[in-house]
Amino acid sequence: MNRILITGALGQIGTLLCQSLSNDPDNFILATDIRKPIKNTQYDFVQADVLDYKFFVKLVTEHRINTIYHLVSILSANGEHDPFGTWNLNIQSFQNIVRLGKEYKIKRIFWPSSIAVYGKDISPILAPQQTEMNPETIYGITKLAGEKLMNYYKIKYGLDIRSIRLPGVISINAAGGGTTDFAVEMLNCALNKDKYTCYLLPNTRLPMIYIEDAINAIKALMKTNFKNNERIYSYNVMGYSLTPKIWADAIINKGYKLEVDYKPDYRQIIADGWPQTVDDKLANSIWGWAPKYNIEKTLSDILKS
Repeated sequence: MNRILITGALGQIGTLLCQSLSNDPDNFILATDIRKPIKNTQYDFVQADVLDYKFFVKLVTEHRINTIYHLVSILSANGEHDPFGTWNLNIQSFQNIVRLGKEYKIKRIFWPSSIAVYGKDISPILAPQQTEMNPETIYGITKLAGEKLMNYYKIKYGLDIRSIRLPGVISINAAGGGTTDFAVEMLNCALNKDKYTCYLLPNTRLPMIYIEDAINAIKALMKTNFKNNERIYSYNVMGYSLTPKIWADAIINKGYKLEVDYKPDYRQIIADGWPQTVDDKLANSIWGWAPKYNIEKTLSDILKS
């Protein structure tokens, strides 16, 4: 049986990932978050702070955990308000999970990176899998550091840490503090018949992925059998690229009334340092990644229309 520990289980990705993994009878799920769930879950849940290493030792040993999905992170926009706290949470939590992996023989770890690892000097079109990276946010810096540590721990300890460089993730629930949250916020304003003030310019183009594709990518990556000597990558993936205006028009075309004002703030500077599209051919060639959702199918699935 896969005995799985998930940190950040109440977040945008964690919520759906827990549900999806718990549908497999071969999986035991122990979900953790610093918050309590609003309603009962179909899997085991423990309120826990991932910075409390001793408590996580207790969880791992008592529940005989052999796989970890580490999703805890302060995101790009929120991170700029507290760079020191962001570094501490993002990096120290990563170190704690890796230490658990080493000390308690965890067979496989998943940890998400981000397109925030890129910088303004990168080609904005089809940003390459491997290139010089100069992130300009503390969030991006922590993610790049995590990618470097991931490779280091593979070489030093033989740890199997797997990763995806996520673009903006679209779901009915916002990530909370991300630069691409406009897509979710705009959709909810349309559903609630509210006016939306967008913090990005209308033609700011960014790579995105529907959460169903993101979850499927994570699961496929974790099931892939790699050779022991194969290089560790944080794989680029994306579903499509869009701008706030393209997204607003797509929502309106679904029959919703939506009025949008554009008043860019500090998040515009962050978005300007990210690529418009990423090259994800490596993920396709090595473990078969391919998105199933375009913009139209994403909206149809969310709106059930």
